[in-house]
Amino acid sequence: MALAKLRPTVDSRGVELTLNQALATLRPRGGEVSRCEIFLVCGFQPLHLATFLKAHFAVRFPDRAADILEGLYGDLDGTLASAAKSNATAAAVVIEWGDLDSRLSLRSAGGWSLSAERDILANCGDRWAKNFGRLKDLASRMPVALVPPTLPIPLFGHTAGWQMGATEAELRKQAGTFLADAARLGNVRILHPSRLSRLSPEASRGDPNMELAAGFPYSVGHASILARQLVQLLYPQSPMKGLITDLDDTLWSGIVGEVGVRAVSWSLSEHSQIHGLYQQELRHLSEIGVLLAVASKNEMTVVEEALRREDLYVPGTAFFPVMASWGPKSQAVAGILRTWNIGPESVVFVDDSPMEIEEVRTAFPSMTCLLFSQRSPAKSLELCEQLRDLFGKPAVHLEDTLRQSSIHANARLQEAAEQSTNGDFIRDLQGKLTFDARKDSTNKRLLELINKTNQFNLNGVRISEGEWLRHLEDDSGFAVGVSYEDRFGPLGVIAVMAGRQKAGLVEVTSWVLSCRAFSRKIEHQMLDYLFRRRGAKTIRLSFQPTERNRPLQEFLRSMGLGCGQPAVMDLLEEQFFGLQDGLPHEVRTQEND
Repeated sequence: MALAKLRPTVDSRGVELTLNQALATLRPRGGEVSRCEIFLVCGFQPLHLATFLKAHFAVRFPDRAADILEGLYGDLDGTLASAAKSNATAAAVVIEWGDLDSRLSLRSAGGWSLSAERDILANCGDRWAKNFGRLKDLASRMPVALVPPTLPIPLFGHTAGWQMGATEAELRKQAGTFLADAARLGNVRILHPSRLSRLSPEASRGDPNMELAAGFPYSVGHASILARQLVQLLYPQSPMKGLITDLDDTLWSGIVGEVGVRAVSWSLSEHSQIHGLYQQELRHLSEIGVLLAVASKNEMTVVEEALRREDLYVPGTAFFPVMASWGPKSQAVAGILRTWNIGPESVVFVDDSPMEIEEVRTAFPSMTCLLFSQRSPAKSLELCEQLRDLFGKPAVHLEDTLRQSSIHANARLQEAAEQSTNGDFIRDLQGKLTFDARKDSTNKRLLELINKTNQFNLNGVRISEGEWLRHLEDDSGFAVGVSYEDRFGPLGVIAVMAGRQKAGLVEVTSWVLSCRAFSRKIEHQMLDYLFRRRGAKTIRLSFQPTERNRPLQEFLRSMGLGCGQPAVMDLLEEQFFGLQDGLPHEVRTQEND
Protein backbone atom coordinates (compact mmCIF):
# COMPACT_ATOMS: atom_id res chain seq x y z
CA MET A 1 0.00 0.00 0.00
CA ALA A 2 2.73 2.40 -1.01
CA LEU A 3 2.50 5.81 -2.62
CA ALA A 4 5.73 7.42 -3.80
CA LYS A 5 6.75 10.78 -2.35
CA LEU A 6 7.27 13.03 -5.35
CA ARG A 7 6.95 16.72 -6.08
CA PRO A 8 4.55 17.59 -8.91
CA THR A 9 6.17 18.45 -12.23
CA VAL A 10 3.99 21.55 -12.54
CA ASP A 11 2.53 23.75 -9.83
CA SER A 12 -1.03 25.02 -9.56
CA ARG A 13 -0.30 27.73 -12.13
CA GLY A 14 1.85 25.54 -14.42
CA VAL A 15 1.58 24.77 -18.11
CA GLU A 16 -1.15 22.32 -19.07
CA LEU A 17 -0.76 19.23 -21.22
CA THR A 18 -2.08 19.16 -24.77
CA LEU A 19 -4.02 16.08 -25.82
CA ASN A 20 -1.04 14.80 -27.83
CA GLN A 21 1.26 15.31 -24.85
CA ALA A 22 -1.21 13.46 -22.62
CA LEU A 23 -1.36 10.53 -25.03
CA ALA A 24 2.44 10.47 -25.27
CA THR A 25 2.67 10.36 -21.47
CA LEU A 26 0.52 7.23 -21.47
CA ARG A 27 2.66 5.24 -23.88
CA PRO A 28 3.99 2.00 -22.35
CA ARG A 29 7.01 2.58 -20.11
CA GLY A 30 9.89 0.22 -19.63
CA GLY A 31 9.85 -1.88 -16.48
CA GLU A 32 7.02 -2.65 -14.11
CA VAL A 33 4.91 0.08 -12.55
CA SER A 34 2.48 -0.27 -9.68
CA ARG A 35 -1.12 0.54 -10.50
CA CYS A 36 -4.06 2.02 -8.67
CA GLU A 37 -7.72 2.48 -9.56
CA ILE A 38 -9.47 5.87 -9.61
CA PHE A 39 -13.22 5.96 -10.14
CA LEU A 40 -14.28 8.87 -12.35
CA VAL A 41 -17.87 9.65 -11.40
CA CYS A 42 -19.77 11.80 -13.90
CA GLY A 43 -22.98 11.70 -15.93
CA PHE A 44 -21.43 12.70 -19.26
CA GLN A 45 -19.04 10.73 -21.48
CA PRO A 46 -15.60 10.90 -19.73
CA LEU A 47 -13.52 10.83 -22.98
CA HIS A 48 -10.70 13.41 -22.74
CA LEU A 49 -11.21 13.96 -19.00
CA ALA A 50 -10.33 10.31 -18.33
CA THR A 51 -7.29 10.57 -20.62
CA PHE A 52 -5.99 13.70 -18.91
CA LEU A 53 -6.66 12.23 -15.46
CA LYS A 54 -4.42 9.26 -16.26
CA ALA A 55 -1.80 11.52 -17.85
CA HIS A 56 -1.58 14.01 -14.98
CA PHE A 57 -1.37 11.11 -12.52
CA ALA A 58 1.55 9.73 -14.55
CA VAL A 59 3.26 13.14 -14.52
CA ARG A 60 2.76 13.41 -10.76
CA PHE A 61 3.90 9.81 -10.10
CA PRO A 62 6.29 8.62 -12.84
CA ASP A 63 6.67 5.19 -11.23
CA ARG A 64 2.93 4.53 -11.04
CA ALA A 65 -0.07 4.25 -13.35
CA ALA A 66 -3.77 4.88 -12.81
CA ASP A 67 -6.61 2.80 -14.17
CA ILE A 68 -9.75 4.92 -14.57
CA LEU A 69 -13.05 3.22 -13.74
CA GLU A 70 -16.21 4.67 -15.27
CA GLY A 71 -19.96 4.34 -14.89
CA LEU A 72 -22.88 4.46 -17.33
CA TYR A 73 -23.52 7.52 -19.46
CA GLY A 74 -26.33 9.69 -18.07
CA ASP A 75 -26.46 7.86 -14.72
CA LEU A 76 -24.66 9.97 -12.11
CA ASP A 77 -26.73 8.47 -9.28
CA GLY A 78 -25.94 4.88 -10.23
CA THR A 79 -22.28 5.65 -10.83
CA LEU A 80 -21.94 7.15 -7.35
CA ALA A 81 -23.41 3.96 -5.89
CA SER A 82 -21.16 1.74 -8.03
CA ALA A 83 -18.05 3.69 -7.03
CA ALA A 84 -18.76 3.10 -3.33
CA LYS A 85 -18.83 -0.66 -3.94
CA SER A 86 -15.71 -0.74 -6.14
CA ASN A 87 -12.10 -1.58 -5.29
CA ALA A 88 -10.95 1.92 -6.27
CA THR A 89 -8.76 3.76 -3.77
CA ALA A 90 -9.88 7.27 -4.85
CA ALA A 91 -12.84 8.88 -6.60
CA ALA A 92 -13.18 12.01 -8.75
CA VAL A 93 -16.78 13.27 -8.77
CA VAL A 94 -17.55 15.83 -11.49
CA ILE A 95 -21.10 17.21 -11.57
CA GLU A 96 -22.68 19.39 -14.26
CA TRP A 97 -26.16 20.91 -14.33
CA GLY A 98 -27.35 18.40 -16.91
CA ASP A 99 -26.63 15.58 -14.44
CA LEU A 100 -29.24 17.04 -12.11
CA ASP A 101 -31.88 17.65 -14.75
CA SER A 102 -31.45 16.73 -18.42
CA ARG A 103 -33.33 19.89 -19.43
CA LEU A 104 -30.25 21.86 -18.36
CA SER A 105 -28.09 20.03 -20.92
CA LEU A 106 -27.55 21.00 -24.55
CA ARG A 107 -28.28 17.41 -25.61
CA SER A 108 -31.87 17.62 -24.33
CA ALA A 109 -32.90 20.06 -27.12
CA GLY A 110 -34.03 22.58 -24.55
CA GLY A 111 -36.97 22.18 -22.20
CA TRP A 112 -36.02 25.09 -19.96
CA SER A 113 -39.22 27.05 -20.61
CA LEU A 114 -40.79 29.34 -18.04
CA SER A 115 -43.50 26.79 -17.29
CA ALA A 116 -40.83 24.16 -16.46
CA GLU A 117 -38.78 26.26 -14.05
CA ARG A 118 -40.62 25.21 -10.89
CA ASP A 119 -40.37 21.52 -11.81
CA ILE A 120 -36.67 21.83 -12.70
CA LEU A 121 -36.02 23.51 -9.37
CA ALA A 122 -37.80 20.78 -7.42
CA ASN A 123 -36.12 18.01 -9.40
CA CYS A 124 -32.63 19.46 -8.86
CA GLY A 125 -33.28 19.87 -5.12
CA ASP A 126 -34.31 16.23 -4.86
CA ARG A 127 -31.23 15.06 -6.82
CA TRP A 128 -28.84 17.11 -4.67
CA ALA A 129 -30.32 15.57 -1.50
CA LYS A 130 -30.14 11.98 -2.77
CA ASN A 131 -26.64 12.40 -4.16
CA PHE A 132 -25.39 13.75 -0.85
CA GLY A 133 -26.26 10.42 0.78
CA ARG A 134 -24.43 8.56 -1.99
CA LEU A 135 -21.45 10.91 -1.70
CA LYS A 136 -21.32 10.28 2.04
CA ASP A 137 -21.20 6.51 1.47
CA LEU A 138 -18.46 6.93 -1.10
CA ALA A 139 -16.38 9.18 1.16
CA SER A 140 -16.53 6.58 3.96
CA ARG A 141 -14.46 4.24 1.76
CA MET A 142 -12.04 6.48 -0.12
CA PRO A 143 -10.93 10.10 -0.60
CA VAL A 144 -13.16 12.07 -2.96
CA ALA A 145 -12.30 15.07 -5.13
CA LEU A 146 -15.52 16.95 -5.89
CA VAL A 147 -16.03 19.38 -8.77
CA PRO A 148 -19.33 21.32 -8.66
CA PRO A 149 -20.84 22.56 -11.96
CA THR A 150 -18.24 24.49 -13.94
CA LEU A 151 -20.34 25.32 -17.02
CA PRO A 152 -22.99 28.05 -17.17
CA ILE A 153 -26.66 27.12 -16.97
CA PRO A 154 -27.66 27.22 -20.68
CA LEU A 155 -30.36 29.63 -21.83
CA PHE A 156 -32.30 29.37 -18.59
CA GLY A 157 -34.64 32.01 -17.12
CA HIS A 158 -36.72 34.92 -18.36
CA THR A 159 -34.21 37.72 -17.69
CA ALA A 160 -31.58 39.12 -20.04
CA GLY A 161 -28.25 37.32 -19.91
CA TRP A 162 -26.55 39.94 -17.74
CA GLN A 163 -29.20 39.60 -15.01
CA MET A 164 -29.52 36.56 -12.77
CA GLY A 165 -33.11 35.49 -12.24
CA ALA A 166 -34.60 34.27 -8.98
CA THR A 167 -34.92 30.66 -10.15
CA GLU A 168 -31.29 30.41 -11.24
CA ALA A 169 -30.23 32.03 -7.95
CA GLU A 170 -32.22 29.32 -6.15
CA LEU A 171 -30.48 26.61 -8.21
CA ARG A 172 -27.10 27.99 -7.18
CA LYS A 173 -28.28 28.20 -3.57
CA GLN A 174 -29.12 24.49 -3.69
CA ALA A 175 -25.64 23.78 -5.00
CA GLY A 176 -24.11 25.93 -2.25
CA THR A 177 -25.99 24.04 0.46
CA PHE A 178 -24.83 20.72 -1.01
CA LEU A 179 -21.22 21.91 -1.10
CA ALA A 180 -21.35 23.24 2.47
CA ASP A 181 -22.57 19.86 3.69
CA ALA A 182 -20.04 18.00 1.54
CA ALA A 183 -17.17 20.12 2.87
CA ARG A 184 -17.93 18.80 6.36
CA LEU A 185 -17.35 15.21 5.24
CA GLY A 186 -13.88 14.17 6.29
CA ASN A 187 -12.68 12.66 3.01
CA VAL A 188 -14.20 15.14 0.54
CA ARG A 189 -12.07 17.92 -1.05
CA ILE A 190 -13.91 20.47 -3.19
CA LEU A 191 -12.26 22.27 -6.08
CA HIS A 192 -12.22 25.99 -5.29
CA PRO A 193 -14.14 27.92 -7.99
CA SER A 194 -11.91 31.00 -7.66
CA ARG A 195 -8.75 29.03 -8.40
CA LEU A 196 -10.47 27.31 -11.31
CA SER A 197 -11.56 30.68 -12.72
CA ARG A 198 -7.96 31.86 -12.81
CA LEU A 199 -6.78 28.77 -14.61
CA SER A 200 -9.80 28.26 -16.87
CA PRO A 201 -11.99 31.31 -17.68
CA GLU A 202 -15.64 30.34 -17.98
CA ALA A 203 -15.90 31.41 -21.62
CA SER A 204 -13.30 28.81 -22.67
CA ARG A 205 -14.61 25.82 -20.72
CA GLY A 206 -17.35 24.39 -22.90
CA ASP A 207 -17.30 22.76 -26.35
CA PRO A 208 -20.86 22.66 -27.77
CA ASN A 209 -19.74 20.73 -30.87
CA MET A 210 -18.17 17.99 -28.75
CA GLU A 211 -21.12 17.85 -26.38
CA LEU A 212 -23.69 17.50 -29.15
CA ALA A 213 -21.61 15.00 -31.13
CA ALA A 214 -20.20 12.81 -28.36
CA GLY A 215 -21.72 13.80 -25.03
CA PHE A 216 -18.48 15.33 -23.74
CA PRO A 217 -19.13 18.95 -22.69
CA TYR A 218 -15.61 20.34 -22.15
CA SER A 219 -12.95 21.94 -24.26
CA VAL A 220 -9.63 20.10 -24.31
CA GLY A 221 -7.94 22.85 -22.27
CA HIS A 222 -10.61 22.80 -19.57
CA ALA A 223 -10.46 19.01 -19.35
CA SER A 224 -6.69 19.13 -18.78
CA ILE A 225 -7.03 21.79 -16.08
CA LEU A 226 -9.79 19.88 -14.29
CA ALA A 227 -7.80 16.64 -14.39
CA ARG A 228 -4.69 18.24 -12.90
CA GLN A 229 -6.70 19.84 -10.12
CA LEU A 230 -8.36 16.49 -9.41
CA VAL A 231 -4.95 14.82 -9.00
CA GLN A 232 -3.84 17.62 -6.66
CA LEU A 233 -7.00 17.20 -4.56
CA LEU A 234 -6.76 13.42 -4.36
CA TYR A 235 -3.01 13.27 -3.74
CA PRO A 236 -2.06 16.47 -1.92
CA GLN A 237 1.53 17.27 -1.07
CA SER A 238 2.54 17.11 2.59
CA PRO A 239 2.39 20.69 3.87
CA MET A 240 5.58 22.53 4.71
CA LYS A 241 6.48 22.61 8.41
CA GLY A 242 8.32 25.87 9.09
CA LEU A 243 8.83 29.43 7.82
CA ILE A 244 11.93 31.56 8.45
CA THR A 245 11.43 35.26 7.85
CA ASP A 246 13.58 38.36 7.56
CA LEU A 247 12.51 41.45 9.52
CA ASP A 248 13.59 44.76 7.91
CA ASP A 249 11.47 45.64 4.87
CA THR A 250 9.81 42.24 5.18
CA LEU A 251 7.99 41.78 8.48
CA TRP A 252 7.88 45.56 8.73
CA SER A 253 8.81 48.58 6.63
CA GLY A 254 12.07 50.26 7.58
CA ILE A 255 15.50 49.36 8.95
CA VAL A 256 14.92 49.01 12.67
CA GLY A 257 18.60 49.56 13.57
CA GLU A 258 18.57 52.92 11.75
CA VAL A 259 15.10 54.42 12.29
CA GLY A 260 14.41 52.92 15.73
CA VAL A 261 11.93 50.44 17.14
CA ARG A 262 8.96 52.84 17.14
CA ALA A 263 9.52 54.07 13.57
CA VAL A 264 9.18 50.79 11.66
CA SER A 265 5.63 50.39 10.35
CA TRP A 266 3.08 48.08 8.80
CA SER A 267 -0.05 50.23 8.54
CA LEU A 268 -2.20 51.74 5.80
CA SER A 269 -1.62 55.25 7.14
CA GLU A 270 2.15 54.77 6.77
CA HIS A 271 1.73 53.28 3.26
CA SER A 272 3.12 49.96 4.52
CA GLN A 273 -0.09 47.91 4.74
CA ILE A 274 1.41 45.05 2.72
CA HIS A 275 3.68 44.27 5.69
CA GLY A 276 0.60 44.18 7.92
CA LEU A 277 -1.03 41.68 5.56
CA TYR A 278 2.12 39.55 5.65
CA GLN A 279 2.05 39.65 9.46
CA GLN A 280 -1.60 38.57 9.40
CA GLU A 281 -0.69 35.64 7.17
CA LEU A 282 2.12 34.61 9.54
CA ARG A 283 -0.25 34.77 12.49
CA HIS A 284 -2.68 32.51 10.62
CA LEU A 285 0.13 30.07 9.82
CA SER A 286 1.22 30.03 13.44
CA GLU A 287 -2.32 29.21 14.56
CA ILE A 288 -2.51 26.19 12.24
CA GLY A 289 0.75 24.81 13.61
CA VAL A 290 3.44 26.20 11.31
CA LEU A 291 6.78 26.87 13.01
CA LEU A 292 7.97 30.48 12.66
CA ALA A 293 11.50 31.79 13.18
CA VAL A 294 13.53 34.94 12.46
CA ALA A 295 16.83 35.26 10.61
CA SER A 296 17.87 38.93 10.62
CA LYS A 297 21.06 40.94 10.22
CA ASN A 298 20.60 43.11 13.29
CA GLU A 299 21.51 43.57 16.92
CA MET A 300 19.69 41.02 19.06
CA THR A 301 18.72 43.55 21.73
CA VAL A 302 17.07 45.80 19.11
CA VAL A 303 15.22 42.87 17.54
CA GLU A 304 13.96 41.63 20.90
CA GLU A 305 12.64 45.10 21.74
CA ALA A 306 10.91 45.43 18.37
CA LEU A 307 9.26 42.01 18.69
CA ARG A 308 7.80 43.10 22.04
CA ARG A 309 5.67 45.77 20.32
CA GLU A 310 2.06 45.00 21.23
CA ASP A 311 0.66 46.31 17.95
CA LEU A 312 2.30 43.59 15.85
CA TYR A 313 -0.39 41.55 14.12
CA VAL A 314 1.68 38.43 14.75
CA PRO A 315 2.94 38.32 18.35
CA GLY A 316 6.71 38.27 18.76
CA THR A 317 6.37 35.17 20.94
CA ALA A 318 5.24 33.23 17.84
CA PHE A 319 8.84 33.26 16.56
CA PHE A 320 11.29 30.68 17.91
CA PRO A 321 14.15 30.77 17.63
CA VAL A 322 15.06 34.35 16.82
CA MET A 323 18.50 34.58 15.19
CA ALA A 324 19.91 38.10 14.89
CA SER A 325 23.57 38.67 14.04
CA TRP A 326 25.79 40.14 11.33
CA GLY A 327 26.93 36.79 9.94
CA PRO A 328 25.63 35.12 6.77
CA LYS A 329 21.89 34.39 6.77
CA SER A 330 22.64 30.77 5.94
CA GLN A 331 24.38 30.37 9.32
CA ALA A 332 21.28 31.65 11.11
CA VAL A 333 19.09 29.35 9.02
CA ALA A 334 21.31 26.39 9.90
CA GLY A 335 20.91 27.16 13.61
CA ILE A 336 17.13 27.36 13.26
CA LEU A 337 16.99 24.01 11.47
CA ARG A 338 19.04 22.41 14.28
CA THR A 339 16.65 23.79 16.88
CA TRP A 340 13.61 22.59 14.97
CA ASN A 341 15.30 19.30 14.00
CA ILE A 342 13.65 19.28 10.58
CA GLY A 343 15.10 19.22 7.07
CA PRO A 344 15.40 22.23 4.74
CA GLU A 345 13.04 20.64 2.22
CA SER A 346 10.18 21.25 4.69
CA VAL A 347 10.99 24.94 5.27
CA VAL A 348 10.25 28.22 3.47
CA PHE A 349 12.63 31.21 3.71
CA VAL A 350 11.27 34.73 3.00
CA ASP A 351 13.46 37.81 2.52
CA ASP A 352 13.28 41.11 0.62
CA SER A 353 16.87 40.85 -0.63
CA PRO A 354 17.56 38.79 -3.79
CA MET A 355 21.17 38.49 -2.62
CA GLU A 356 20.15 36.97 0.72
CA ILE A 357 17.70 34.69 -1.07
CA GLU A 358 20.46 33.40 -3.33
CA GLU A 359 22.92 32.97 -0.45
CA VAL A 360 20.44 30.81 1.50
CA ARG A 361 19.36 28.89 -1.60
CA THR A 362 22.98 28.06 -2.40
CA ALA A 363 23.53 26.72 1.12
CA PHE A 364 20.20 24.83 1.16
CA PRO A 365 19.21 23.88 -2.42
CA SER A 366 16.13 21.96 -1.26
CA MET A 367 14.70 24.91 0.69
CA THR A 368 11.88 26.97 -0.85
CA CYS A 369 13.13 30.58 -0.93
CA LEU A 370 10.61 33.34 -1.71
CA LEU A 371 11.15 37.05 -2.33
CA PHE A 372 9.10 39.65 -0.45
CA SER A 373 8.59 42.72 -2.67
CA GLN A 374 7.43 45.75 -0.70
CA ARG A 375 7.51 47.83 -3.91
CA SER A 376 4.89 45.60 -5.53
CA PRO A 377 1.90 44.92 -3.25
CA ALA A 378 0.45 42.62 -5.93
CA LYS A 379 3.53 40.38 -5.84
CA SER A 380 3.59 40.34 -2.05
CA LEU A 381 -0.10 39.44 -1.97
CA GLU A 382 0.70 36.65 -4.41
CA LEU A 383 3.42 35.56 -1.97
CA CYS A 384 0.78 35.22 0.77
CA GLU A 385 -1.27 33.04 -1.58
CA GLN A 386 1.80 30.89 -2.26
CA LEU A 387 2.24 30.45 1.49
CA ARG A 388 -1.34 29.30 1.79
CA ASP A 389 -0.72 26.68 -0.91
CA LEU A 390 2.55 25.51 0.65
CA PHE A 391 1.28 25.25 4.22
CA GLY A 392 -2.44 24.57 3.71
CA LYS A 393 -3.87 21.38 5.20
CA PRO A 394 -7.33 19.75 5.02
CA ALA A 395 -7.71 19.77 8.82
CA VAL A 396 -5.97 21.22 11.88
CA HIS A 397 -5.17 18.66 14.59
CA LEU A 398 -4.42 19.14 18.27
CA GLU A 399 -0.79 18.28 17.54
CA ASP A 400 -0.58 21.23 15.15
CA THR A 401 -1.53 23.66 17.90
CA LEU A 402 1.03 22.05 20.24
CA ARG A 403 3.93 22.13 17.79
CA GLN A 404 5.36 25.55 18.68
CA SER A 405 5.13 24.95 22.42
CA SER A 406 6.69 21.50 22.02
CA ILE A 407 9.73 23.05 20.28
CA HIS A 408 10.14 25.40 23.27
CA ALA A 409 9.74 22.43 25.63
CA ASN A 410 12.30 20.42 23.70
CA ALA A 411 14.83 23.24 24.01
CA ARG A 412 14.25 23.34 27.78
CA LEU A 413 14.57 19.55 27.93
CA GLN A 414 17.93 19.65 26.14
CA GLU A 415 19.19 22.32 28.53
CA ALA A 416 18.04 20.27 31.51
CA ALA A 417 19.67 17.13 30.09
CA GLU A 418 23.00 18.92 29.65
CA GLN A 419 22.89 20.16 33.23
CA SER A 420 21.75 16.86 34.72
CA THR A 421 24.20 14.51 36.40
CA ASN A 422 21.46 12.01 37.12
CA GLY A 423 21.58 8.85 35.03
CA ASP A 424 17.81 8.54 35.48
CA PHE A 425 17.07 11.82 33.68
CA ILE A 426 14.54 10.23 31.31
CA ARG A 427 12.73 8.67 34.27
CA ASP A 428 12.66 12.06 35.96
CA LEU A 429 10.69 13.43 32.99
CA GLN A 430 7.64 11.55 34.34
CA GLY A 431 6.63 10.57 30.82
CA LYS A 432 3.19 9.17 30.08
CA LEU A 433 2.39 7.21 26.94
CA THR A 434 -1.06 6.35 25.58
CA PHE A 435 -1.30 3.59 22.96
CA ASP A 436 -4.51 3.93 20.93
CA ALA A 437 -5.21 0.87 18.78
CA ARG A 438 -8.81 1.79 17.92
CA LYS A 439 -9.50 1.74 14.19
CA ASP A 440 -10.91 5.16 13.40
CA SER A 441 -11.11 6.09 9.72
CA THR A 442 -11.84 9.72 10.64
CA ASN A 443 -8.53 10.12 12.51
CA LYS A 444 -6.29 11.76 9.89
CA ARG A 445 -3.36 12.36 12.23
CA LEU A 446 -1.89 8.85 11.91
CA LEU A 447 -1.70 8.90 8.11
CA GLU A 448 -0.41 12.47 8.15
CA LEU A 449 2.40 11.46 10.49
CA ILE A 450 3.34 8.46 8.32
CA ASN A 451 3.48 10.57 5.18
CA LYS A 452 5.55 13.46 6.50
CA THR A 453 7.96 11.94 9.04
CA ASN A 454 11.42 11.34 7.57
CA GLN A 455 14.09 10.74 10.23
CA PHE A 456 12.64 7.94 12.34
CA ASN A 457 10.82 6.19 9.52
CA LEU A 458 11.01 2.45 8.92
CA ASN A 459 11.09 2.62 5.13
CA GLY A 460 9.98 6.02 3.81
CA VAL A 461 6.94 4.45 2.13
CA ARG A 462 4.06 6.89 1.63
CA ILE A 463 0.45 5.67 1.71
CA SER A 464 -2.58 7.12 -0.05
CA GLU A 465 -5.79 7.75 1.88
CA GLY A 466 -7.64 5.07 -0.04
CA GLU A 467 -4.94 2.51 0.70
CA TRP A 468 -5.02 3.51 4.38
CA LEU A 469 -8.80 3.06 4.57
CA ARG A 470 -8.47 -0.38 2.96
CA HIS A 471 -5.83 -1.27 5.54
CA LEU A 472 -8.17 -0.30 8.39
CA GLU A 473 -10.92 -2.48 6.91
CA ASP A 474 -8.61 -5.53 6.95
CA ASP A 475 -9.35 -7.70 9.99
CA SER A 476 -5.67 -8.63 10.32
CA GLY A 477 -4.50 -5.05 9.95
CA PHE A 478 -3.63 -2.86 12.94
CA ALA A 479 -2.70 0.78 13.43
CA VAL A 480 -1.48 2.13 16.77
CA GLY A 481 -1.12 5.82 17.51
CA VAL A 482 1.03 6.89 20.46
CA SER A 483 0.49 10.08 22.48
CA TYR A 484 3.07 11.45 24.89
CA GLU A 485 3.33 13.99 27.68
CA ASP A 486 5.82 14.70 30.46
CA ARG A 487 6.61 17.42 32.97
CA PHE A 488 7.55 19.78 30.11
CA GLY A 489 4.05 19.46 28.59
CA PRO A 490 2.04 17.36 26.10
CA LEU A 491 3.24 16.54 22.59
CA GLY A 492 0.04 14.89 21.33
CA VAL A 493 0.22 11.95 18.91
CA ILE A 494 3.89 11.61 18.05
CA ALA A 495 4.26 8.04 16.77
CA VAL A 496 2.50 5.42 14.66
CA MET A 497 2.96 1.72 14.05
CA ALA A 498 0.91 -0.13 11.44
CA GLY A 499 0.96 -3.55 9.87
CA ARG A 500 -0.66 -6.97 10.20
CA GLN A 501 -0.78 -9.56 12.93
CA LYS A 502 -1.11 -13.30 12.57
CA ALA A 503 -1.07 -15.02 15.97
CA GLY A 504 2.39 -14.41 17.48
CA LEU A 505 3.85 -12.79 14.33
CA VAL A 506 3.45 -9.02 14.06
CA GLU A 507 4.48 -7.62 10.68
CA VAL A 508 5.25 -3.91 10.87
CA THR A 509 5.00 -2.14 7.51
CA SER A 510 4.93 1.45 8.82
CA TRP A 511 6.71 2.82 11.87
CA VAL A 512 7.38 6.51 12.46
CA LEU A 513 8.31 8.68 15.42
CA SER A 514 8.21 12.48 15.33
CA CYS A 515 11.56 14.20 15.76
CA ARG A 516 9.96 16.20 18.60
CA ALA A 517 9.89 13.01 20.67
CA PHE A 518 13.46 11.80 20.20
CA SER A 519 15.70 10.82 23.15
CA ARG A 520 12.89 9.65 25.41
CA LYS A 521 13.03 5.84 24.79
CA ILE A 522 9.57 5.94 23.21
CA GLU A 523 10.74 3.65 20.39
CA HIS A 524 11.74 1.01 22.97
CA GLN A 525 8.35 1.31 24.62
CA MET A 526 6.58 0.76 21.28
CA LEU A 527 8.33 -2.56 20.73
CA ASP A 528 7.59 -3.47 24.34
CA TYR A 529 3.91 -2.77 23.66
CA LEU A 530 3.85 -5.20 20.73
CA PHE A 531 5.48 -7.94 22.78
CA ARG A 532 3.62 -7.45 26.06
CA ARG A 533 0.22 -6.08 25.03
CA ARG A 534 -0.33 -7.67 21.59
CA GLY A 535 1.26 -11.03 22.36
CA ALA A 536 3.98 -10.88 19.71
CA LYS A 537 6.65 -13.55 19.76
CA THR A 538 8.33 -12.16 16.64
CA ILE A 539 8.22 -8.63 15.24
CA ARG A 540 8.95 -8.55 11.51
CA LEU A 541 10.12 -5.14 10.29
CA SER A 542 9.90 -4.13 6.60
CA PHE A 543 13.00 -1.94 6.61
CA GLN A 544 14.42 0.20 3.83
CA PRO A 545 17.19 2.79 4.23
CA THR A 546 16.47 6.34 3.05
CA GLU A 547 18.50 9.53 2.86
CA ARG A 548 16.95 10.76 6.12
CA ASN A 549 16.22 7.78 8.38
CA ARG A 550 19.63 7.42 10.06
CA PRO A 551 18.10 7.79 13.58
CA LEU A 552 15.95 4.73 12.83
CA GLN A 553 18.97 2.83 11.49
CA GLU A 554 20.99 3.61 14.62
CA PHE A 555 18.17 2.34 16.79
CA LEU A 556 17.90 -0.92 14.84
CA ARG A 557 21.65 -1.46 15.24
CA SER A 558 21.25 -1.02 19.00
CA MET A 559 18.73 -3.88 18.81
CA GLY A 560 21.33 -6.07 17.09
CA LEU A 561 19.75 -5.75 13.64
CA GLY A 562 21.89 -4.97 10.59
CA CYS A 563 20.34 -2.30 8.40
CA GLY A 564 22.61 -1.36 5.52
CA GLN A 565 20.30 -2.68 2.79
CA PRO A 566 16.53 -3.11 2.32
CA ALA A 567 15.52 -6.15 4.31
CA VAL A 568 12.81 -7.91 6.26
CA MET A 569 14.15 -8.14 9.83
CA ASP A 570 12.89 -10.35 12.62
CA LEU A 571 13.20 -9.21 16.24
CA LEU A 572 12.56 -12.03 18.69
CA GLU A 573 10.96 -11.58 22.09
CA GLU A 574 13.91 -12.96 24.05
CA GLN A 575 16.34 -10.88 21.99
CA PHE A 576 14.49 -7.64 22.81
CA PHE A 577 14.02 -8.25 26.53
CA GLY A 578 17.63 -9.33 26.84
CA LEU A 579 18.60 -5.76 25.91
CA GLN A 580 16.14 -3.98 28.24
CA ASP A 581 16.65 -3.04 31.88
CA GLY A 582 13.27 -1.47 32.50
CA LEU A 583 11.44 1.36 30.76
CA PRO A 584 10.59 4.67 32.40
CA HIS A 585 7.07 5.53 31.21
CA GLU A 586 3.60 5.23 32.62
CA VAL A 587 1.61 3.40 29.92
CA ARG A 588 -2.10 3.49 29.13
CA THR A 589 -3.90 1.67 26.30
CA GLN A 590 -7.09 2.18 24.32
CA GLU A 591 -8.37 -0.75 22.28
CA ASN A 592 -11.38 -1.48 20.06
CA ASP A 593 -14.44 -2.60 21.96
